[in-house]
Amino acid sequence: MKKILIVLFLSLSLFSFSQKLKFKKGIVTVDGVEFVKYNEEGFFTSYSTLNDVEFITVLSTSYEERNQAYYSTPNPSKFGIKPTITKSVYTVKFPKLDKELTTNMFRKDLITAVYKNKILNEDGSINEENVDTFISKYNNENLKLKIN
Repeated sequence: MKKILIVLFLSLSLFSFSQKLKFKKGIVTVDGVEFVKYNEEGFFTSYSTLNDVEFITVLSTSYEERNQAYYSTPNPSKFGIKPTITKSVYTVKFPKLDKELTTNMFRKDLITAVYKNKILNEDGSINEENVDTFISKYNNENLKLKIN
C-alpha cells in the first residue's frame, strides 16, 4: 500500500509541473496566461508578442520518404501500408535577428521550447543570447537536405 501511495504521489507531482499549452483564436496560452499571438495561412505561421511585434515565422514543407514497413511486410497493401511516408520540415526564422533554423518539431513542441528557453523577455523583447542557444539546440541541418 505504501509503494502505491508513493508512486501515485510522484506521478501526480510530475503531471503538475508540465505546462498546459493551448492554441485558440490566434492566442497561445501557457497555464491559462496569454503568451504569444499566432496567425496561420496555409503552410505559413507567424508568431508575435502580445504587443503585435512579429518575432518568429514558420514555413512548413513536406517531403516523401521510403516506408520501410512497406518493403519488409509480406503483402503490405492488405494492411493498408503505403510505399512512402509524408514527413514535415519546418523552417523557423527570427526575422528581426536575421537568423533561422530547420527542425521537425510540431508547433506545440516548438512553442513549448520557445517558452522554456525564454526567447521572450518579460517586457516582450527578444533575448538574442537565448535565441542563439535555442538555434544551436534545435537546428537540424540534415533536414534541409531532404527538402532541397
